[in-house]
Amino acid sequence: MFYVSILKNSNGKIEIEYSETNPEYSKEDWEVVYYESYKNQKEAVHRRDSLKLYGKAWAQLKRRIKKSLK
Repeated sequence: MFYVSILKNSNGKIEIEYSETNPEYSKEDWEVVYYESYKNQKEAVHRRDSLKLYGKAWAQLKRRIKKSLK
């Protein structure tokens, strides 16, 4: 499986990350706020890139998970 995850640190900084490992075991000092899983690596990388590069994709996701981002 391939994962796209949204992480938040204690300072409130948000990071969008792609990985091949379960995001529940991600970076130290970062909380997993949200993640999506994909069977295909190309789709996961495309989703990560669309969230990073296109404001509309990121804005729609933020609206869906706004309570988790607080």
